Amino acid sequence: MNKIQKIPEYLKTALHTKILKTELPLLNTGKVRDTFAIPDHPDLLLMVASDRISIFDFVLNALVPLKGEVLTALTVFWLEPGNGLLRKIPNHLIAWGAGIDAYLPEALRGNSALQARALIVQRCDIIPVECVVRGHLTGSAWSDYRKNNGLVFDQQLPAGLQDGSKLPDDVFPFFTPTTKAHIGHDQPLSAADVLKEHGGWLADKSLQIYFTAYKYALAQGIIIADTKFELGDNGWLADEVLTPDSSRFWLIDEWEGALKDTRTPMALDKEVVRLWGKGVLTPFADVSGKKIVGINGLKDTESSEFLQFIHSLSVPTEIIQMTTDRYCKIFRLLTGYSLPDFQRQVMGIAA
Repeated sequence: MNKIQKIPEYLKTALHTKILKTELPLLNTGKVRDTFAIPDHPDLLLMVASDRISIFDFVLNALVPLKGEVLTALTVFWLEPGNGLLRKIPNHLIAWGAGIDAYLPEALRGNSALQARALIVQRCDIIPVECVVRGHLTGSAWSDYRKNNGLVFDQQLPAGLQDGSKLPDDVFPFFTPTTKAHIGHDQPLSAADVLKEHGGWLADKSLQIYFTAYKYALAQGIIIADTKFELGDNGWLADEVLTPDSSRFWLIDEWEGALKDTRTPMALDKEVVRLWGKGVLTPFADVSGKKIVGINGLKDTESSEFLQFIHSLSVPTEIIQMTTDRYCKIFRLLTGYSLPDFQRQVMGIAA
Protein backbone atom coordinates (compact mmCIF):
# COMPACT_ATOMS: atom_id res chain seq x y z
CA MET A 1 0.00 0.00 0.00
CA ASN A 2 1.31 3.46 -0.87
CA LYS A 3 2.05 5.67 2.12
CA ILE A 4 -0.59 8.36 2.63
CA GLN A 5 -0.26 11.72 4.31
CA LYS A 6 -0.99 12.11 8.01
CA ILE A 7 -3.21 15.12 7.23
CA PRO A 8 -6.14 14.56 4.84
CA GLU A 9 -5.32 16.42 1.65
CA TYR A 10 -8.39 18.64 1.53
CA LEU A 11 -7.62 19.92 5.06
CA LYS A 12 -4.30 21.23 3.74
CA THR A 13 -6.03 23.25 1.06
CA ALA A 14 -8.20 25.48 3.25
CA LEU A 15 -8.83 28.88 1.69
CA HIS A 16 -6.20 30.75 3.69
CA THR A 17 -3.57 28.12 2.89
CA LYS A 18 -4.30 28.18 -0.85
CA ILE A 19 -4.09 31.97 -0.94
CA LEU A 20 -0.96 32.10 1.19
CA LYS A 21 0.91 29.49 -0.85
CA THR A 22 0.64 31.71 -3.92
CA GLU A 23 2.40 34.53 -2.06
CA LEU A 24 4.63 33.00 0.64
CA PRO A 25 6.82 29.88 0.91
CA LEU A 26 5.21 27.19 3.07
CA LEU A 27 7.83 25.92 5.53
CA ASN A 28 5.86 23.46 7.59
CA THR A 29 2.41 21.90 7.91
CA GLY A 30 1.79 20.76 11.46
CA LYS A 31 -1.21 19.00 12.94
CA VAL A 32 -2.91 22.35 13.46
CA ARG A 33 -0.57 25.14 12.33
CA ASP A 34 0.96 26.11 9.01
CA THR A 35 4.18 28.11 9.06
CA PHE A 36 5.27 30.40 6.22
CA ALA A 37 8.44 32.32 5.49
CA ILE A 38 8.21 36.06 4.78
CA PRO A 39 10.87 36.82 2.15
CA ASP A 40 10.89 40.57 2.88
CA HIS A 41 11.42 39.81 6.57
CA PRO A 42 13.74 36.79 6.77
CA ASP A 43 13.93 36.98 10.57
CA LEU A 44 10.16 36.58 10.90
CA LEU A 45 7.56 33.86 10.31
CA LEU A 46 3.83 33.81 9.67
CA MET A 47 2.07 31.20 11.86
CA VAL A 48 -1.49 30.34 10.85
CA ALA A 49 -3.76 28.30 13.13
CA SER A 50 -6.20 26.08 11.22
CA ASP A 51 -9.44 24.46 12.42
CA ARG A 52 -7.88 20.99 12.14
CA ILE A 53 -8.22 18.71 15.15
CA SER A 54 -6.10 15.77 16.26
CA ILE A 55 -6.57 13.13 18.92
CA PHE A 56 -4.12 10.41 19.94
CA ASP A 57 -1.64 11.86 17.40
CA PHE A 58 -4.05 11.31 14.48
CA VAL A 59 -5.40 14.28 12.50
CA LEU A 60 -9.10 13.70 11.96
CA ASN A 61 -10.91 14.29 8.70
CA ALA A 62 -12.83 17.18 10.24
CA LEU A 63 -12.69 20.91 10.92
CA VAL A 64 -13.89 22.58 14.11
CA PRO A 65 -15.26 26.04 13.24
CA LEU A 66 -13.54 28.94 15.09
CA LYS A 67 -10.95 26.66 16.70
CA GLY A 68 -7.98 28.30 14.99
CA GLU A 69 -9.32 31.74 15.79
CA VAL A 70 -9.63 30.88 19.49
CA LEU A 71 -6.06 29.53 19.60
CA THR A 72 -4.73 32.69 17.97
CA ALA A 73 -6.76 35.15 20.04
CA LEU A 74 -5.99 33.38 23.31
CA THR A 75 -2.25 33.48 22.61
CA VAL A 76 -2.60 37.22 21.92
CA PHE A 77 -4.53 37.62 25.18
CA TRP A 78 -1.68 36.15 27.24
CA LEU A 79 1.24 37.75 25.36
CA GLU A 80 -0.04 41.08 24.01
CA PRO A 81 2.54 43.66 25.19
CA GLY A 82 -0.01 46.24 26.34
CA ASN A 83 -2.15 44.26 28.76
CA GLY A 84 -1.24 40.58 28.37
CA LEU A 85 -0.82 38.78 31.68
CA LEU A 86 2.51 37.33 30.49
CA ARG A 87 3.69 40.46 28.64
CA LYS A 88 6.82 40.72 30.80
CA ILE A 89 7.98 37.26 29.72
CA PRO A 90 10.20 37.61 26.61
CA ASN A 91 8.35 35.96 23.73
CA HIS A 92 8.31 35.68 19.95
CA LEU A 93 5.09 37.62 19.25
CA ILE A 94 5.64 40.54 16.85
CA ALA A 95 2.23 41.35 15.32
CA TRP A 96 -1.36 40.09 15.43
CA GLY A 97 -4.77 40.94 14.04
CA ALA A 98 -4.77 43.87 11.64
CA GLY A 99 -1.15 44.50 12.57
CA ILE A 100 0.07 41.54 10.49
CA ASP A 101 -0.64 43.49 7.28
CA ALA A 102 2.48 45.61 7.74
CA TYR A 103 4.63 42.53 7.16
CA LEU A 104 2.72 40.85 4.34
CA PRO A 105 2.61 41.22 0.55
CA GLU A 106 -0.12 43.55 -0.66
CA ALA A 107 -2.24 40.65 -1.95
CA LEU A 108 -2.60 39.29 1.60
CA ARG A 109 -3.48 42.54 3.36
CA GLY A 110 -6.94 43.37 4.60
CA ASN A 111 -7.95 39.70 4.80
CA SER A 112 -9.97 39.56 8.03
CA ALA A 113 -10.14 35.74 7.98
CA LEU A 114 -6.32 35.58 7.88
CA GLN A 115 -5.96 38.32 10.50
CA ALA A 116 -8.16 36.28 12.86
CA ARG A 117 -5.94 33.19 12.80
CA ALA A 118 -2.41 34.37 12.00
CA LEU A 119 0.51 35.75 14.01
CA ILE A 120 3.79 37.31 12.94
CA VAL A 121 6.52 35.85 15.15
CA GLN A 122 10.26 36.15 15.53
CA ARG A 123 12.27 33.19 14.31
CA CYS A 124 14.02 31.33 17.09
CA ASP A 125 15.47 27.88 17.64
CA ILE A 126 13.08 25.86 19.78
CA ILE A 127 14.65 23.66 22.45
CA PRO A 128 13.58 20.06 21.70
CA VAL A 129 11.75 19.63 25.01
CA GLU A 130 8.03 19.86 25.74
CA CYS A 131 8.00 21.84 28.97
CA VAL A 132 5.03 20.19 30.69
CA VAL A 133 3.89 21.60 34.03
CA ARG A 134 1.32 19.86 36.23
CA GLY A 135 -0.65 21.26 39.12
CA HIS A 136 -3.19 18.43 39.35
CA LEU A 137 -2.95 14.68 39.07
CA THR A 138 -4.69 13.54 35.88
CA GLY A 139 -4.10 12.08 32.42
CA SER A 140 -0.88 10.11 32.03
CA ALA A 141 0.29 11.25 35.47
CA TRP A 142 -2.79 9.66 37.06
CA SER A 143 -2.13 6.45 35.13
CA ASP A 144 1.46 6.38 36.37
CA TYR A 145 0.34 7.10 39.93
CA ARG A 146 -1.90 4.04 39.97
CA LYS A 147 0.54 1.81 38.11
CA ASN A 148 3.69 2.77 40.03
CA ASN A 149 2.43 2.93 43.62
CA GLY A 150 2.39 6.71 43.68
CA LEU A 151 5.61 7.32 41.76
CA VAL A 152 5.03 9.93 39.03
CA PHE A 153 7.92 11.20 36.89
CA ASP A 154 10.49 10.34 39.59
CA GLN A 155 8.34 12.11 42.19
CA GLN A 156 6.85 10.03 45.02
CA LEU A 157 3.35 11.27 45.82
CA PRO A 158 1.34 10.42 48.92
CA ALA A 159 -1.29 7.67 48.90
CA GLY A 160 -4.97 8.48 48.72
CA LEU A 161 -4.98 10.93 45.78
CA GLN A 162 -7.52 10.57 42.99
CA ASP A 163 -7.96 11.66 39.40
CA GLY A 164 -8.05 15.47 39.51
CA SER A 165 -6.48 15.92 42.96
CA LYS A 166 -4.41 19.04 43.39
CA LEU A 167 -0.79 18.10 43.96
CA PRO A 168 0.49 18.48 47.52
CA ASP A 169 1.87 21.93 48.35
CA ASP A 170 5.45 20.68 48.59
CA VAL A 171 5.42 19.61 44.92
CA PHE A 172 2.86 22.04 43.46
CA PRO A 173 3.37 22.58 40.60
CA PHE A 174 5.97 20.23 39.18
CA PHE A 175 7.91 20.00 35.94
CA THR A 176 7.49 16.82 33.88
CA PRO A 177 9.29 17.37 30.57
CA THR A 178 8.83 15.15 27.52
CA THR A 179 10.46 14.79 24.16
CA LYS A 180 9.14 16.74 21.18
CA ALA A 181 8.28 13.86 18.89
CA HIS A 182 7.79 14.61 15.19
CA ILE A 183 6.50 11.06 14.77
CA GLY A 184 4.42 9.19 17.34
CA HIS A 185 4.00 10.06 20.99
CA ASP A 186 6.11 12.36 23.14
CA GLN A 187 8.12 10.35 25.66
CA PRO A 188 8.85 11.29 29.29
CA LEU A 189 12.23 12.79 30.09
CA SER A 190 14.03 12.89 33.40
CA ALA A 191 13.90 16.40 34.86
CA ALA A 192 17.43 15.78 36.10
CA ASP A 193 18.62 14.99 32.57
CA VAL A 194 16.96 18.15 31.23
CA LEU A 195 18.64 20.14 34.01
CA LYS A 196 22.01 18.65 33.10
CA GLU A 197 21.65 19.33 29.37
CA HIS A 198 19.88 22.70 29.34
CA GLY A 199 20.27 24.13 32.83
CA GLY A 200 17.62 24.90 35.40
CA TRP A 201 16.10 27.87 33.61
CA LEU A 202 13.74 25.71 31.50
CA ALA A 203 11.99 24.37 34.59
CA ASP A 204 12.17 27.67 36.47
CA LYS A 205 10.61 29.69 33.68
CA SER A 206 7.95 27.06 32.93
CA LEU A 207 6.93 26.89 36.59
CA GLN A 208 6.88 30.69 36.87
CA ILE A 209 4.60 31.07 33.83
CA TYR A 210 2.28 28.31 35.00
CA PHE A 211 1.96 29.67 38.52
CA THR A 212 1.17 33.19 37.25
CA ALA A 213 -1.51 31.87 34.89
CA TYR A 214 -2.89 29.43 37.48
CA LYS A 215 -3.55 32.18 40.01
CA TYR A 216 -5.20 34.37 37.38
CA ALA A 217 -7.42 31.56 36.06
CA LEU A 218 -8.44 30.52 39.56
CA ALA A 219 -9.85 34.01 40.12
CA GLN A 220 -12.00 33.47 37.00
CA GLY A 221 -13.36 30.16 38.36
CA ILE A 222 -11.03 28.01 36.24
CA ILE A 223 -8.36 25.45 37.10
CA ILE A 224 -5.42 24.94 34.75
CA ALA A 225 -4.74 21.30 35.58
CA ASP A 226 -1.68 21.03 33.37
CA THR A 227 -0.13 22.70 30.33
CA LYS A 228 2.92 22.65 28.11
CA PHE A 229 5.21 25.39 26.86
CA GLU A 230 7.80 25.69 24.13
CA LEU A 231 10.86 27.80 24.78
CA GLY A 232 13.56 29.05 22.45
CA ASP A 233 17.25 28.72 23.16
CA ASN A 234 17.22 32.50 23.66
CA GLY A 235 14.80 32.09 26.56
CA TRP A 236 11.74 33.28 24.65
CA LEU A 237 8.31 31.78 25.14
CA ALA A 238 7.15 30.54 21.72
CA ASP A 239 4.31 28.86 19.83
CA GLU A 240 0.80 28.82 21.31
CA VAL A 241 0.39 29.65 24.98
CA LEU A 242 -2.20 28.35 27.45
CA THR A 243 -4.82 27.37 24.89
CA PRO A 244 -7.31 24.46 24.94
CA ASP A 245 -4.95 22.60 22.61
CA SER A 246 -2.00 22.85 24.99
CA SER A 247 -3.72 22.93 28.38
CA ARG A 248 -6.36 21.16 30.42
CA PHE A 249 -8.95 23.64 31.77
CA TRP A 250 -11.56 22.70 34.36
CA LEU A 251 -14.36 24.78 35.83
CA ILE A 252 -13.97 24.82 39.62
CA ASP A 253 -17.55 23.61 40.13
CA GLU A 254 -16.98 20.71 37.72
CA TRP A 255 -13.70 19.82 39.44
CA GLU A 256 -15.29 19.81 42.89
CA GLY A 257 -18.18 17.65 41.66
CA ALA A 258 -15.80 15.22 39.96
CA LEU A 259 -13.75 14.76 43.12
CA LYS A 260 -16.93 14.12 45.10
CA ASP A 261 -18.12 11.55 42.53
CA THR A 262 -14.61 10.06 42.07
CA ARG A 263 -14.62 10.64 38.32
CA THR A 264 -12.38 12.50 35.89
CA PRO A 265 -13.25 16.21 35.61
CA MET A 266 -14.54 17.17 32.16
CA ALA A 267 -12.22 19.63 30.47
CA LEU A 268 -13.12 22.61 28.31
CA ASP A 269 -11.13 21.46 25.30
CA LYS A 270 -11.37 18.63 22.75
CA GLU A 271 -12.18 16.04 25.42
CA VAL A 272 -15.58 15.31 23.84
CA VAL A 273 -13.76 14.36 20.63
CA ARG A 274 -11.35 12.11 22.54
CA LEU A 275 -14.27 10.35 24.23
CA TRP A 276 -15.92 9.82 20.84
CA GLY A 277 -12.63 8.50 19.45
CA LYS A 278 -12.27 6.02 22.32
CA GLY A 279 -15.61 4.48 21.35
CA VAL A 280 -14.91 4.00 17.64
CA LEU A 281 -14.96 0.36 16.56
CA THR A 282 -11.99 -0.28 14.29
CA PRO A 283 -11.56 -3.07 11.71
CA PHE A 284 -8.23 -4.02 13.31
CA ALA A 285 -7.46 -6.70 15.89
CA ASP A 286 -4.96 -6.93 18.73
CA VAL A 287 -2.47 -9.77 19.18
CA SER A 288 -5.18 -11.95 20.71
CA GLY A 289 -7.45 -11.45 17.72
CA LYS A 290 -9.91 -9.21 19.56
CA LYS A 291 -11.24 -6.20 17.63
CA ILE A 292 -9.69 -2.94 18.76
CA VAL A 293 -12.19 -0.42 20.10
CA GLY A 294 -10.95 3.16 20.14
CA ILE A 295 -8.58 5.18 17.98
CA ASN A 296 -6.29 5.31 21.01
CA GLY A 297 -5.69 1.58 20.52
CA LEU A 298 -3.99 2.22 17.16
CA LYS A 299 -0.46 2.87 18.35
CA ASP A 300 1.36 3.16 15.01
CA THR A 301 0.49 6.67 13.82
CA GLU A 302 2.54 6.17 10.63
CA SER A 303 0.67 3.07 9.45
CA SER A 304 -0.97 3.67 6.06
CA GLU A 305 -3.77 1.27 6.97
CA PHE A 306 -4.50 3.11 10.20
CA LEU A 307 -4.30 6.52 8.52
CA GLN A 308 -6.64 5.46 5.74
CA PHE A 309 -9.14 4.26 8.34
CA ILE A 310 -8.86 7.48 10.39
CA HIS A 311 -9.39 9.60 7.29
CA SER A 312 -12.51 7.61 6.41
CA LEU A 313 -14.20 8.46 9.72
CA SER A 314 -16.88 11.10 9.98
CA VAL A 315 -16.96 12.97 13.28
CA PRO A 316 -20.60 13.53 14.31
CA THR A 317 -21.89 17.06 13.79
CA GLU A 318 -22.97 17.38 17.41
CA ILE A 319 -19.46 16.49 18.60
CA ILE A 320 -17.99 19.20 16.36
CA GLN A 321 -20.49 21.78 17.64
CA MET A 322 -19.85 20.85 21.27
CA THR A 323 -16.13 21.32 20.68
CA THR A 324 -16.58 24.76 19.13
CA ASP A 325 -18.82 25.73 22.05
CA ARG A 326 -16.22 24.57 24.59
CA TYR A 327 -13.37 26.46 22.91
CA CYS A 328 -15.43 29.65 22.76
CA LYS A 329 -16.58 29.23 26.36
CA ILE A 330 -13.12 28.89 27.84
CA PHE A 331 -12.00 31.88 25.79
CA ARG A 332 -14.85 33.99 27.14
CA LEU A 333 -14.30 32.89 30.74
CA LEU A 334 -10.55 33.54 30.65
CA THR A 335 -10.59 36.84 28.79
CA GLY A 336 -13.94 38.41 29.69
CA TYR A 337 -14.58 38.98 25.97
CA SER A 338 -16.62 37.19 23.38
CA LEU A 339 -14.38 36.11 20.51
CA PRO A 340 -15.82 38.70 18.04
CA ASP A 341 -15.46 41.52 20.59
CA PHE A 342 -11.83 40.60 21.34
CA GLN A 343 -11.01 40.40 17.65
CA ARG A 344 -12.53 43.82 17.04
CA GLN A 345 -11.41 45.70 20.16
CA VAL A 346 -7.99 44.15 20.87
CA MET A 347 -6.88 42.72 17.53
CA GLY A 348 -8.25 45.57 15.43
CA ILE A 349 -10.02 43.29 12.97
CA ALA A 350 -12.91 44.90 11.11
CA ALA A 351 -16.23 43.13 11.48
